[in-house]
Amino acid sequence: MDRLVIVVALSAFFIRIGNLFNSEIIGKPTNVAWAFIFERVDMIPRHPAQLYEAISYLIIFGILWFLYKKKIEKVQQGFVFGSFLIMLFSVRFLVEFVKENQETFENTMIINMGQILSIPFILIGVILMISKSKQNGDKEIPSL
Repeated sequence: MDRLVIVVALSAFFIRIGNLFNSEIIGKPTNVAWAFIFERVDMIPRHPAQLYEAISYLIIFGILWFLYKKKIEKVQQGFVFGSFLIMLFSVRFLVEFVKENQETFENTMIINMGQILSIPFILIGVILMISKSKQNGDKEIPSL
């Protein structure tokens, strides 16, 4: 899983770029200088939420690649996978604040369904990293 999630992060980058090109998963209206107008949807300047996620996933890919290639002998098996879960789903949780809701039932919720579904994966990542470090006899998560 440690090796697999590296390419998953890169794949997620390309998926979000495709969402941007197709005007899918649009952001909320905004007045920021870098706002996008999705002509297929409306003529309202919006957060390019797909671009925020894509750039974040590309950075996550770089971090995971670095961890795997340069630090693999210093980290336990499962550390890269746990890091992936924490980073990717934390980004998703945060970017959801600037995305339009996918379904109307989410309009009355404090956090939307994407955020609710991200929380368990963040927790699994934390649990995985802690349990792997204890399983290997360490008292804490290894420092890089």
